[in-house]
Amino acid sequence: EEFRQIVGDKTGIDSMIDVNYRSHMFQDAIQRLKEVKATEDQYFVYVDRNFKKQFIFVCFFDSKNKKAIEIGRDRVSTGKPDKGKDYFLTPIGIFKNSLDNFSYRALGIKNSRGWRGLGRKGSRVWDFGWQRTEKIIKGKKQEFLIRLLMHATDPNFGEPRLGNVDSKGCVRISAKLNNFLDRFGLLDKEYEENNSHKNVLWLLRKDREPVKQQGVYLIVGDSSGW
Repeated sequence: EEFRQIVGDKTGIDSMIDVNYRSHMFQDAIQRLKEVKATEDQYFVYVDRNFKKQFIFVCFFDSKNKKAIEIGRDRVSTGKPDKGKDYFLTPIGIFKNSLDNFSYRALGIKNSRGWRGLGRKGSRVWDFGWQRTEKIIKGKKQEFLIRLLMHATDPNFGEPRLGNVDSKGCVRISAKLNNFLDRFGLLDKEYEENNSHKNVLWLLRKDREPVKQQGVYLIVGDSSGW
């Protein structure tokens, strides 16, 4: 209910998601969580980088029953490697939101094209560190390292394009979802456990309402391979 009130009703996505899709997505998520030996109940987010889908799911991991429960869904934009030299596929895998790659907030400054690339001033930017990805150049698959971020996008130019591949490799999300994840601290377990530190206190919102069983993981999959 909180998700629907803050992020909005996403019934337009429903027609593109059937029981089989959800089953594969949950299986992939559970397998990824198993890889990192996740044994506690926790929230996580799952992104489908399939260029025909471009969805993000906010989920809860029920560790006792080894089950994923969907809380809500929204549109994203992931990497579009053929858009330019410094554009790449968003990496697949499970990525941790930790103090080692400290989050920050958007300055809201426009670039030369008038874009506020990380969203409005104060929008949260989650940093998942350097990650390996790939790109086909002159018919050959090559590996690259990119800085994997999850962040809002320009409200006028980027937000209407969510649901389509468009980024340099990061995960672009809506301002409303950014607000939801930030306010309730769904991926902020490590930050909340260290909230006596000055830099953590500076980052975390004063009006936050952290959920119980906070998590740390962003999972990226690709349903085109299911």
